[in-house]
Amino acid sequence: FTQFMKELYTKAKANGLVLSVDVSVIVANSNWSSCYDRAALAKVADYVALMTYDQHWDGSPVSGSVAQLTWVEESLQKVLKEVPKEKLLLGVPFYTRLWKEEYVSGSNTPKVTSTAISMEAAEKAIAENKAVKTWDAKSGQYYATYKQGNTTYKIWLEDEKSIELKSKLVNKYNLAGIASWKYGLEKPQVWETIGKVLGGNTM
Repeated sequence: FTQFMKELYTKAKANGLVLSVDVSVIVANSNWSSCYDRAALAKVADYVALMTYDQHWDGSPVSGSVAQLTWVEESLQKVLKEVPKEKLLLGVPFYTRLWKEEYVSGSNTPKVTSTAISMEAAEKAIAENKAVKTWDAKSGQYYATYKQGNTTYKIWLEDEKSIELKSKLVNKYNLAGIASWKYGLEKPQVWETIGKVLGGNTM
């Protein structure tokens, strides 16, 4: 993959193109993480976008935040040891997950499933089910939960406030900018928030 990027970078530069590459967070003893030579990739790309989301992913055995603020910052600090700050883009999620915890007969632990939804869909689910949002300082997010029969639903919201806190890490660590996944799932106000934090330099 690094060799491919090296050859692509040469072609991109010859055509006046800006080239970026996405990498995962660093997780020890993990094939999907250790497959990236982040330091080498930084030398053959204009920007490296760090995918600081999916902390709790589709198929996670437990419910949780997609991108808890403390986890995002810790992940960023690890990658900064390999990628120069002037090339690093902080990836932020424009989605969240609606978690469903359902107890089945004969089991003491719930069956956990989730669906990725947009910011507005998450707010709608909370409003329709009359759930109460509470602020979780560690996650840097609002959290809500509600029940339907024997099933519990949980949401760690991504919204203007959570994105603002994550965006401030760009300034704190003097990063090149911000990246996101994915366009169309965000509230319109999020762009105003990012622009305000980054001084209008949204990418």
